[in-house]
Amino acid sequence: MLDVKITLALSFALSVIAAVSLLTLRLSRGDVAVLSVQPQRLRAFKLERAVLTLNVTRARRRRWWMGWLSLRVDTVRMPGGVDASFRAVSQTAVEVTAIPRYAGRYRGLGAKYELNDPLGIFGEFGEAEFEDFTIDVLPLALLAPARGVVIPAVTMGEKPAGRRGAAQELYAIDEYHPFAETKEILRKRAAARTPDERLLIRVREANIPRSLKIGLLEAVERGSGRPVWMDSTTEAVAAIGMILLRGGTEVEVLRSSPGGVARLSASNPDELANLVVEMWTPIDASHLPDVATEADFLVTGLEELDRTAVSEAARGKPSLLVLGGPGSPPRMTGRTTVYTGAESVVRVVSEVLAR
Repeated sequence: MLDVKITLALSFALSVIAAVSLLTLRLSRGDVAVLSVQPQRLRAFKLERAVLTLNVTRARRRRWWMGWLSLRVDTVRMPGGVDASFRAVSQTAVEVTAIPRYAGRYRGLGAKYELNDPLGIFGEFGEAEFEDFTIDVLPLALLAPARGVVIPAVTMGEKPAGRRGAAQELYAIDEYHPFAETKEILRKRAAARTPDERLLIRVREANIPRSLKIGLLEAVERGSGRPVWMDSTTEAVAAIGMILLRGGTEVEVLRSSPGGVARLSASNPDELANLVVEMWTPIDASHLPDVATEADFLVTGLEELDRTAVSEAARGKPSLLVLGGPGSPPRMTGRTTVYTGAESVVRVVSEVLAR
């Protein structure tokens, strides 16, 4: 008889505990317990690990039962081009490790999860979408060793380059040679001051532009192929920007936007790091002709050349044609350089400086 009473008491106690556990889970639904992501924005170099956390938080006010719940994440969906793995770090938190394979800016994060009661008997399944989550992936070109560029003597601009050129400023005095311009010969009074009365000439300094404008022309939705093209373009713009900044020229990127021509500028490597990810905005082709006209040189893709405005601008200005995928590069003429990711951009920069 005693065993029966103990069994009944135990059954009653377990039923009460299960009811309380289920009630705790039910009360945590909707306006109390929600899944959140921290931080909302990540920045990492390509192929570098970036860590974020998914956890259960309160939506309105703290409840005493919140600490009894447990979170189990089934799947995590990252944007294309970003690999992800996850592991539980506490009862209500999951750590997600993201490894981006391509440079650029990526938005959106999704997760399927299960919220369990304190006893692990009952569970509520849910799906969360974080559309504002952003991961900025910096290109490896920002870490590459410094690469010099030959500044043509005929380069014109607003800033002294610190080498021989065709500007008005005096750079040095040198000995006359047969191929020097006679108008640069110093007069007899200066020549008489030399022991052997050699003829001396003025050497003028080269100038470089204060800034160069890069026109980024994107008009085609590439779907799953966009991360590859975005990666190659980001690496190219970063490499060009680093060369220009080391030479003393600022970088400005122009892009078509609904409100007109959007402009981003950089005068140092830190600003360039911001520029190469912030230039990736939603595609808008309404002002491509304005961008092409104002830019000093263009960066675009093979698909964009089907548009008349882009193809005409590419024929008239130095341009970088980014393929962003496998395949044989097309035969190009004029001042267009095909870029697959392996080519050097030094020649492009030298040609633009010699405009």
